[in-house]
Amino acid sequence: MKPPHTNFSFDERVVSLYNRQRAHPPEVARAIGAAIAAHTPATAPVLEIGVGTGRIALPVVAAGRRVIGFDLSPQMLGEAHSIPALADGSLSLAQADMHAMPFRDDAFGAVLAVHVLHLARDWQQVLREMVRVLHPEGVFIQGEDWMDPQSVMGRLRDELRQQAVRLDASLMPPAALVSRGQLLAQMGAGATEEIVAAEWTTHISAAERLAVIEQRIDAESWILSPALFSPVMTHLRDFAASLWPDLEAPQPVTRRFILKITRGDW
Repeated sequence: MKPPHTNFSFDERVVSLYNRQRAHPPEVARAIGAAIAAHTPATAPVLEIGVGTGRIALPVVAAGRRVIGFDLSPQMLGEAHSIPALADGSLSLAQADMHAMPFRDDAFGAVLAVHVLHLARDWQQVLREMVRVLHPEGVFIQGEDWMDPQSVMGRLRDELRQQAVRLDASLMPPAALVSRGQLLAQMGAGATEEIVAAEWTTHISAAERLAVIEQRIDAESWILSPALFSPVMTHLRDFAASLWPDLEAPQPVTRRFILKITRGDW
């Protein structure tokens, strides 16, 4: 029997684990905030699409920018509402859908999106909304957590994704693998500059990574039903054993936070 439509929402199932799974080391977070602030105007607020628990917005605020963030998930926003920056107005939060942003035209000097656009039901509409609320001389910034795809974390992440989609094609996010450059160019975008905001190295063994996935702390495992998770996990253990004779040996993982910065005549 085909499983029900996949739920990609970040609700009470995952909100308590989100910061644990996605958190950056403090020095990395500061570097990310400083890099984003350096490419955004100081005179207009930054809008973050899918602000979540504020893990990116907070470093940007700390670097001297005012951020307005919205998210579809009330659970994620509930976690963010304890942030002290809300008291002084440097961070504001709203619940909203990225397909219909509740903001006036030309309101923001920058729009920031980190790991959210691939979840759009209609990514073209989201980009149209982004351009609408962005100042004509504003900047669109996409952020991405990158890890070495040949590392133990990268190999296990990619194999988990591929095996899950082999078993159930509906697990592919609605706007995954979409190239947005052509539509952005039609909307007035110029060239996109890519920079590395931060780079750091962690160490983890294959056994430790498998344990994280099995505990459903790993982001890719959140959406898997129990019936699907069991065969995926079995496959992943066999895959790991075929690659690494010593599953307990710690291995280095190079990680980066990458910014794609697009300016234009919006």
